Amino acid sequence: MLKQPNVLLVEVPPQFIALCDSTGVSPQAALRGMAAMLCGLRYDVDGRLVPLEGEAA
Repeated sequence: MLKQPNVLLVEVPPQFIALCDSTGVSPQAALRGMAAMLCGLRYDVDGRLVPLEGEAA
């Protein structure tokens, strides 16, 4: 069975979208990255969540 992704509708200020546009990062990727960091995780080169460096696994 495929796991359904968690979906959240978030209103962001236009400055956030402008920052994402200027850096070439999609708003979705930026928010996923921030959420991962808050959880002590990061995305590896294959798009998998792994512990941040120096964090206990």
